[in-house]
Amino acid sequence: MKKLMGIEQVNVNTDLFQWLNEQTDLSSYQVDLVDGFIFMLKKVNQHRAIRLINDRELHPRFWRSHDRTFGYGLMSKKGNKKAAHLYQFYIDVAFAAQLVTAEEDKLRLTSKGTAYLQRNKEVQLDLLFTYIW
Repeated sequence: MKKLMGIEQVNVNTDLFQWLNEQTDLSSYQVDLVDGFIFMLKKVNQHRAIRLINDRELHPRFWRSHDRTFGYGLMSKKGNKKAAHLYQFYIDVAFAAQLVTAEEDKLRLTSKGTAYLQRNKEVQLDLLFTYIW
């Protein structure tokens, strides 16, 4: 990953933008994007470590749980590219922002990750938007 203005760049696929746009409820203030990201980090924190199947890929079982919680239905089909884009975006941002670290085959929350979880939702969302825009 490259750095731009001191921030590590994250590649975001346009399919992710299309899917997020489809999920947007303009009458609601709830932002699923940040809620899903926070859910991922809290789950890593709760379990202290989550198994990686390679250097930046969590086991699909982790994402199926995430999928059930948010009702996305993304993990119902094998090879769903939109699901992969969303979940890969979460992992890429978490690594780029140094909120998580990989130790051997485990993903762990860093002290920055713990501090991030204590921030308000607007600050949390701002971080995600930093990597989108």
